[in-house]
Amino acid sequence: MQVQDHTAVRCRGLSKSFHTGDTVIRALRGIDLEVRAGELLMLVGPSGCGKTTLISVITGILNQDSGECRLFDQKWSDLPEGAKTFYRGRHIGFVFQAFNLIPALSAAENVAVPLLINRVPRREAFQRACAMLERVGLGMRLHDVPSQLSGGQQQRVAIARALVHEPKLVVCDEPTSALDADIGRDVMDLLRSLGRTGGRALIVVTHDSRIFHYADRIARMDDGRISEIVDSNVGGLGS
Repeated sequence: MQVQDHTAVRCRGLSKSFHTGDTVIRALRGIDLEVRAGELLMLVGPSGCGKTTLISVITGILNQDSGECRLFDQKWSDLPEGAKTFYRGRHIGFVFQAFNLIPALSAAENVAVPLLINRVPRREAFQRACAMLERVGLGMRLHDVPSQLSGGQQQRVAIARALVHEPKLVVCDEPTSALDADIGRDVMDLLRSLGRTGGRALIVVTHDSRIFHYADRIARMDDGRISEIVDSNVGGLGS
């Protein structure tokens, strides 16, 4: 009997460098990392340590110089660029620090965007967008544009947008750093309760030590390497 692989992301020996004039910046130095289906993994470390580069490789936005990265057993290097865009749009959801909502669109229209990109019929897309906004507690704000919403409400819209197409992986870049403590906890509660359903994996990049306890595991980065991975049930999650 075949054993099911419960690994969402598998990185082996990832290296990535950038050239600025005569200077070579080694952003990733042989990264090995696995993210399990159904877990919330936090990626932490000082600015410039390679976190953004790593999630860009994991999501197929950047190509590594060497090593291998697989998302649900699909090797990114086996896909042509056009197929990468399609695969990313179908299987990955993104939540950003700055929300990245389209100012002229209503909450429902913003949430519907990933579905429309994936060629879901317009009527169905808006029905699913409205249902997802109900799930994040914004059923009464469907037609409001981002400027009519608070920061916490905008982040809820962003979470709804990230989840509406039922991706296998959700990547969150500093999702609470622009929010106060109470709203940040609400956002993390939503991500944990909605984000990990159905074996979905979450990667949260953060400097916010207030939310470390939400992680199943924390991967600490330093100078382009993973320095340690800490399980939440054995302590060591402080700043």
